Amino acid sequence: MSNEIASETVQGTVHYKKNGIATFPASINDVFRYMSEGNHHHAAFKSHELSGIKGNIVTINAEIFNPDGSTFKTEITHKFDQPRGIETTMTGGAFSGARFTHSYTTIAGMTKVDVEGDFPAFPGMDAANELKMIDEFFTMVFAEDTATLKSRSLVPLS
Repeated sequence: MSNEIASETVQGTVHYKKNGIATFPASINDVFRYMSEGNHHHAAFKSHELSGIKGNIVTINAEIFNPDGSTFKTEITHKFDQPRGIETTMTGGAFSGARFTHSYTTIAGMTKVDVEGDFPAFPGMDAANELKMIDEFFTMVFAEDTATLKSRSLVPLS
């Protein structure tokens, strides 16, 4: 599988796709458990608070940093399709209208993550730079999630 970024700009949206963006050191069940919690620590997030769980829908209220240090508030909705993945939508802020899917595959007891979705085109930014920004954001967030999941899987020595 390719680790390349695929893109296409269509009527005000930018399409992002990256296979193998991360491999979580956790089972798919553990990943879903983690994704149903709030208060994830990410450098790009000022806050990340669980606001609701209803059936297979998890809602997060988040405040995300802009490159200039200002922030925007957004509601992140995760629709679980266990064990295949999670469809995420964002409402409010710079990424309002974004819709993307984390697809999960089990590999040797770990969980490989692919991401694909559509993001609003940013006025004044060409698609290549927006895709680079989206890729850097996801790469950082998934690396932080990987570290968190790894620390959770460590068993204390007795």
